[in-house]
Amino acid sequence: MPYMNKDLARTLEQQHKRSVKGLFLKIQDLNNNCTLLRKRLEPHIDLTVYKHAIDYVNQFVSHTSILNLKFITNTENLEVVVLHALLLAHIIENEDSYTFEYEHNLLQGYIHEIFTLNDHAKALYTNHQEKMLLYIESQPT
Repeated sequence: MPYMNKDLARTLEQQHKRSVKGLFLKIQDLNNNCTLLRKRLEPHIDLTVYKHAIDYVNQFVSHTSILNLKFITNTENLEVVVLHALLLAHIIENEDSYTFEYEHNLLQGYIHEIFTLNDHAKALYTNHQEKMLLYIESQPT
């Protein structure tokens, strides 16, 4: 009987590792998609206008900035992908809606995927959205 329990435990552990690894890969893919979307927007926008929003997001990105994600600890971090999507949403909302309609639709798909990653993602997005707006309003212009 103990032998069967060892096999069961090993199987469950392997399944857990695969599901966790899959989650991190999904987060990394979403971060990469957000980066590509941001790079698509950059030639058409002035990022200095969004300095305060970028500064807010950078508080939660370790050892680099959201504009230059390069560490796996950031690219596989749920909070970073939530903040990345939030920054993009803020930028698109403040630009001409007709110009970036396609990008807006892409971003909405990414946000929907982020919300399906776990139960905490939507609350994290909403909380950071409120805090980011307060942070931006509190900054001198």
